[in-house]
Amino acid sequence: MLLLQMLLCFVLPWLVRERPAWGLLLLPACLVTLTLWALIHECMHGVLDPGAAVNRRWGRMLSWCFGAPYALLRTGHLLHHRYNRQPQDASEVCGSDRSRAEVLRYYAWLLGGLYLTELAGNALVWLPRGSIEGLQRRLDPQSGLASRLTAALLRGDGLRQARLDAAAITLSWGVAFVCWGPAWWMLALFLLGRALLVSMHDNLYHYGTALDGSEVLTPGLPRWASTAMLHFNYHATHHRQPRLPWRELPAAFAAEGGSEGASWLGCLLAQLAGPLPREALQPAGRAGMAQPPGVHRGEHADRDTRSTT
Repeated sequence: MLLLQMLLCFVLPWLVRERPAWGLLLLPACLVTLTLWALIHECMHGVLDPGAAVNRRWGRMLSWCFGAPYALLRTGHLLHHRYNRQPQDASEVCGSDRSRAEVLRYYAWLLGGLYLTELAGNALVWLPRGSIEGLQRRLDPQSGLASRLTAALLRGDGLRQARLDAAAITLSWGVAFVCWGPAWWMLALFLLGRALLVSMHDNLYHYGTALDGSEVLTPGLPRWASTAMLHFNYHATHHRQPRLPWRELPAAFAAEGGSEGASWLGCLLAQLAGPLPREALQPAGRAGMAQPPGVHRGEHADRDTRSTT
């Protein structure tokens, strides 16, 4: 994956200068973002390698390719496990009147806003420590995500590591844009495509599910596509067993007697229906999607959000 990133940023632009059609390779490279995220995801849960230090090292380097500091990505994802379908995490929930502001906010988040917010983390980490501490004091500890993200930065050497990651990201992508020269807009379009894909993929497995966390979708995918995504579509099984490596997810899913639901692409596009009223998402035991309750809570998620290793 690191080699692919180097080819994308520093070799492909020279080919594009000779023949612009080479730029079409950015399309499959954009799709590989899902594999990149899945690898980072393995590091976040400490299962890419048996060693914690190795997981952290790989997670940070892969996050440079992704474009955001590893500490922020990891903390945010583990908080998703802890707060799954609670108000802090249910991005598609709106009021019964479905106001224009709620609709605009939802589509802005879905169509690239999530990833652009993650990129903004590269600037956030350069705030003086005192400013971040002041922000931490003003945040409601019960608010969940924002409060714990700032806490993760301030814990141990979290801020130093995040700043090193942000510097590596800024330097590598800055040099990449220089290498692309007059064709810089192709790389910019690639990043916009990544923003769209990452943002739409984020809530795909939870959109429209009950707000008690009792439902997690398992979209259907061809075997080759599921393997390319490190079986990320077996998301319900992952929530029940977050320490399970990606290779073991299909067998665990089969052992549970699970069955795949709607297609992955269908679930992805279903989110375009827009935000959903809270009343429509109350627990109802809907067939075909129901999963054991409480899968997002537990010792693993709570413990890991207190650690930056």
